[in-house]
Amino acid sequence: MSLRKYGWLFFTTLLLGGLGGIVVGLIFASDKLLEGTMANFFMGTFMQMLYGMTISIVAQMGLFAYMTISYFARGLFKNPGLWKNIQIFLVLFAFFDMVYLRYTMLGEGKGISEFFVEPILLLVIAVVTAYAKAKLTNHSAWVPTLFFMFVFSAIEWIPALKQHNFYATMSMLVPLLFCNVWQVMQLHRVVK
Repeated sequence: MSLRKYGWLFFTTLLLGGLGGIVVGLIFASDKLLEGTMANFFMGTFMQMLYGMTISIVAQMGLFAYMTISYFARGLFKNPGLWKNIQIFLVLFAFFDMVYLRYTMLGEGKGISEFFVEPILLLVIAVVTAYAKAKLTNHSAWVPTLFFMFVFSAIEWIPALKQHNFYATMSMLVPLLFCNVWQVMQLHRVVK
């Protein structure tokens, strides 16, 4: 990966994170943005953009952590099928953790079924992204894309998942997914 290609990926991801932050603000916090003057609207939108850009930095760190782990794992496990199976196991383990740990932390007096919403939503997005990536490149990209999109997005999403607050969850998830989907769909072009 050249410095020019990395710079392009960095800045486009940063802009997408900012866009994701603005989208969240306009959809979920429009009442706060629209009360008061136009200055309030523009300052609030600007703050949402900065928040989304901050989330994009977290997403970019996650991508490079994934690439490092994947590089070492491919060297450690000589059998590529073993690394593929470990990734599938980690997706299932992360799904279980997203339900069970949040339920034990936040579920007092609540049913466990409502704690399945976030993991199922993330899994659906991860599967769709993995399918698109496999169609765009080759079928061997399906499991690594699923692994990155589910496990690393879940890890990056932890600060919002610790709260039982819809706005906090969405305000972090939307920019995070904008960035992670963009990065994984562009990675094969940048690394060529």
